[in-house]
Amino acid sequence: MREDVHSIEPQIVELIERTVRESMQPFGLKSVDVRAGEDHDGDPVIFVEAHYELSETPVETMVILELDGILWERLWNAGERRFPHVRHKFDERQEVRSRRRVRA
Repeated sequence: MREDVHSIEPQIVELIERTVRESMQPFGLKSVDVRAGEDHDGDPVIFVEAHYELSETPVETMVILELDGILWERLWNAGERRFPHVRHKFDERQEVRSRRRVRA
């Protein structure tokens, strides 16, 4: 039977919120919205929207990239098979610090 794409277990929502807060709190995170849905192919996914206040701490792009992997791994280990799509909504004035990858 196909899982209900319109619901998310409360413990999964809490896991997502906790994981996002652990990584993103230093950058002015104020709230996290989680909802079930379908991607453009009709596959069930979890949409995560993180909202931020303007922060004096520049956002580090590597932290955002690492968060995606950490979140996916924690969800998988919790038995959740839907992929999380995370959208970060920063203040347009927010500074960003990106580290360039060094190529060998």
